[in-house]
Amino acid sequence: MSEGVEMSAGRSSPALLWFIVGLFALSGFSGLIYESIWSQYLKLLVGHAAYAQTLVLAIFMGGMGIGAWLVGRRTGSIRNLLMGYAVVEGTVGLAGVVFHNVFDGAMGLAHTSIFPALGDTAWTSLVKWGIGAALIAPQSILLGMTFPLMSAALVRRFPSAPGQGLSALYFSNSAGAAIVTSSTENTRRGPQWSSAMPTRMRAGMVSATLAMANSLRSSGVSQFTLFSMLEASGAMPNQTKKQM
Repeated sequence: MSEGVEMSAGRSSPALLWFIVGLFALSGFSGLIYESIWSQYLKLLVGHAAYAQTLVLAIFMGGMGIGAWLVGRRTGSIRNLLMGYAVVEGTVGLAGVVFHNVFDGAMGLAHTSIFPALGDTAWTSLVKWGIGAALIAPQSILLGMTFPLMSAALVRRFPSAPGQGLSALYFSNSAGAAIVTSSTENTRRGPQWSSAMPTRMRAGMVSATLAMANSLRSSGVSQFTLFSMLEASGAMPNQTKKQM
């Protein structure tokens, strides 16, 4: 067992377990928001909601698989897995905040330079799908890294009951995604990307808050302080904090 594993296992506590599970529920919450918002943006690029949803689903699931594969083989060599998770979530959050501006720039370049040069050919459709894939593939890969990092961190800190911890982690992430499904239904129906702005910004802030919370926790900040920070940011309701 490496030094990082020994240090992690020595600081385990029930409060930390609930903290990790709660954070990963919020990760599932923000992840599904990203998928929903990407579909709404990309339908403006590819020209049809069904095409956009197909593209987003393929890239999202494929990217998550690639991300899990890339980081899953290296978790044993990462000393501070929670800090690694914080870096990944922080990067995803930053990408969510700037996505609108990046999309605007890509659309402007495509319609003023690329599409007119290609004309009405099959290449135009291929380029549209390629641009859409390039806009969301990096974030999808990063999101795929979150479960291996968090699950490996949980196993390190709670080696006596890995099955219980992993099942709770997976359930919490799925529950976070399920909860947000109904709340994003109206956003998916919106005809313009401007209606997605508040939700997109909220998803980015949730990811950024998760990154900060994990970073502080890996530095030894108490769970109560982190719960208060999450509540103040709007990422965790007060009732949830009381239950934990």
